Parts: sequence; structure tokens; C-alpha cells
Amino acid sequence: MIPVRDTTVARGFAPVTSCLILLILAMFIEELRLGEQVFHLFKSSPIDIYQYLVNGTGTFFGIHGAILVSGFMHAGYVHLIGNLIFLTVFGPPVEKSLGVIRFAIFYLVAIFVAFYAHALVHPLSDAPVVGASGAIAAIMGAYLILNPRGRILTIIFLIFLIEVVEIPSVIFILVWFAIQGASGYLSIHQQSSVAWFSHIGGFLMGLSLGIHHRWFK
Repeated sequence: MIPVRDTTVARGFAPVTSCLILLILAMFIEELRLGEQVFHLFKSSPIDIYQYLVNGTGTFFGIHGAILVSGFMHAGYVHLIGNLIFLTVFGPPVEKSLGVIRFAIFYLVAIFVAFYAHALVHPLSDAPVVGASGAIAAIMGAYLILNPRGRILTIIFLIFLIEVVEIPSVIFILVWFAIQGASGYLSIHQQSSVAWFSHIGGFLMGLSLGIHHRWFK
């Protein structure tokens, strides 16, 4: 399923979402320019946290600076385009609900929460964690609570057909989360190229923030 747009929220300019998209694109251009060197400069993996806590290797700010930058990096065009599509669809409605400043802080914090969710499950993994997927998952979690009656125009690939249909956001997001959960469970005892628990942790953070903002603000 590929989301196209939210059909229930008035469209308009979302400044933070737009800035995030520009930063992600700028970072990807820098990746293309520097090649593998950029991954060596800003590599962040769970074992970095483990070694810092156990052996005192590295610095707190150095490691977390790398985690932040890695949240804007992507491992190829498919990874980049997929994340930008989801950010474009789900980012603006959540930004309008939270407000510009809260949304910006929420997104940045989600990068770290998503990283640590993955690190808790795979603390000795030396595979770099890159991409905006975890933070975007947090946006989707918040969206589910803040816009429960939303409908998502979606491209669905069948065996020989491509359909474009409106799907209730609850169904779209819960199906997406079920896939993340199943994939995360299957990856617990093996190395995976996808940090599934970043998605799961980010999503749960977004749910929590959405609940707090909607019922306790």
C-alpha cells in the first residue's frame, strides 16, 4: 500500500514538514556527493551506546549528534522516496494539530526514541541505523489518535491490477503496524537490514503523545 494523500484534512502549507523534506533531500544530495564517506562521518549504531556505557568509548554529544544526523540520512532512492511519501501524507495533519514548535520538537525527539527502541532489542548490533522511518512512524502513531476518522487515498498493488482507493486511516495504519510488528518479531534473533523496532518504538511514542495531546492538554 502506498499512501497518496489525506482526503479529510484541509490541505495547506506545513512549514516544519516542508523544512524536514528539504533537509532530508539536502542530506541525500550530500550523501551522493561524498559517497560512503558520509556514513563513516555520521555512523550511529546500538553498539556505540553499549560501548559508551560499558567502556566509556566516544562522547555523549558525539554519539547523539550522529544519531540526529543519521535520522536525516537514507540508504538509497527507494528508502528516501518511501519515507518522503509517508512524511508528506501524515506530517501536515499532525503538524496542524500540534502546532509548529511542538511538532518540530516532537519529530526531533522521535529520532532518538526510535533509535533507542531498536538499541534495546539489538544492543550489540554494529549495523548503522539511518533514515527517517522511526520519526515518521511516530507521526503515524500521533495521526491515528488525532485524526481517527481520517481517510487515506491509497495505491494498492494486486496481482495484475493497480487500484486507487480510499481507506480509513485506522485500517491503513493498523495494517502497517501489524506488518512492522510481525517483521520485528521475526528479526529478534537475527540481523536485519531494517530497524523494525525503531518503527515500533516511534509509533508507540506517537500514540502516547497523541493521547496526551487529545485528552490531557
